Amino acid sequence: MAFFKQFPKIGYDFARNGIRQNIVDIYRNSTILPSTLDNAVTYRYYEIRNGERPDIVSQRLYGSSQYYWTFFVINDFLHDGLAAWPMSQEDLHMYMEQEYNGWVITTNPEIVRNTDQIIIDFKNSIVGRFELGEQMVGSISGATGTLTKKNVDMNQLVIQDTTGAFIGNPALINTPTELVIGQTSEDSVSTYRTYRYIDAPYYYYDEGDLEKRPTDNGIFILGGTPESNIGFVSNRDHLFEMNELRSKIRVIDPNFIDQFADLYEASINA
Repeated sequence: MAFFKQFPKIGYDFARNGIRQNIVDIYRNSTILPSTLDNAVTYRYYEIRNGERPDIVSQRLYGSSQYYWTFFVINDFLHDGLAAWPMSQEDLHMYMEQEYNGWVITTNPEIVRNTDQIIIDFKNSIVGRFELGEQMVGSISGATGTLTKKNVDMNQLVIQDTTGAFIGNPALINTPTELVIGQTSEDSVSTYRTYRYIDAPYYYYDEGDLEKRPTDNGIFILGGTPESNIGFVSNRDHLFEMNELRSKIRVIDPNFIDQFADLYEASINA
């Protein structure tokens, strides 16, 4: 059975002329799940193989593709639909290339005080600087690109659709950094580290922490973990990890699938 065929229909006056059309009430929800799924014998776990679609998994488990919808009902993280279904390795690599092209620039913010110790500037801070969508230019590299995101918590400028490579590596002796200038705002900062966007930090952690819990990088957050103790999980690593986690789903045991489908249909139409 198709998923939405189970839902009741309601009358809706689209044109507000008194004429109602019957449409599927997609906002209906079922309350049978907590009690049903608390019984561990009614479900088990399945690891989605590379490239398997929901209908293929349903066919493999139940001998029919019609029960694909149950995966989206009983797994909370799949409530967003196919967008949350794990990608094939090929699709994941393509997604990374398309969505994570470009560079990430981090800076080394510095508080500037006058002779009276009054703060007069936050040198190289990205807060309040630059406009999303403006063109960015590296003063030495000549690299260019469009500023698409500012992550103040991570102190990151995300620059995409780039030409050339921005400079930023404090370990280099000659020209370790460069000035990056916004062509609309005319704001500028000096780079500290630059990364390919896909390989930039998704979050930092203290290398002494076996659980790798997120922490602040002390190089740009006062009171954060010293950079000498910092490691990070990259965007690439995070995407691979999330895709792998989503490949492990809860499924209804084949012995109970018909019973579950009937209960759900009855509940959704109650």
